[in-house]
Amino acid sequence: MPSQTTHWSHRLGQLEDLILALLLGSMILLACTQILLRNGFDSGLTWADPLLRVMVLWVGLLGALAASRGNRHIVIDVLSPFMGASKKRIAAIISHSFTAVVCAAIAWFASFFVYSEYETGIEGVLGLPIWTLESIIPFSFALMALRYASMTIEAIRAPLADFNNDMHA
Repeated sequence: MPSQTTHWSHRLGQLEDLILALLLGSMILLACTQILLRNGFDSGLTWADPLLRVMVLWVGLLGALAASRGNRHIVIDVLSPFMGASKKRIAAIISHSFTAVVCAAIAWFASFFVYSEYETGIEGVLGLPIWTLESIIPFSFALMALRYASMTIEAIRAPLADFNNDMHA
């Protein structure tokens, strides 16, 4: 029987994938509509281009979040084929913990940025407060930091035999 943590992690992953698919589908539909309106009717939706820029930000960060879920980010791995299991474990612990710290720092500073935008009260596309449009930045990096911290703990706890296999598969 799966643990509660695994269950919620799986549900969160499904929610991320759903939001990502909806955003990507909406972007394609909106961009195609803009092209049709501009080329066919010499008009367009004034709010579409700014909204598409915001949607690109959200899709990019949700995509990074989805990649972090399965540890499928881009990895330059030239040394691990030549390492033994214990050195692979140490490398995994170092790389995952470093990634967690960097993501946490970005989330921390991005939260100050978003809060400063909240204080200004500036409106973005469709009259939405700009801070709500930018809130994906600290949220996604905080979640990535938690995921990589979890991967660090898993690497510490994993049996050494697990590191004889490719950890990034």
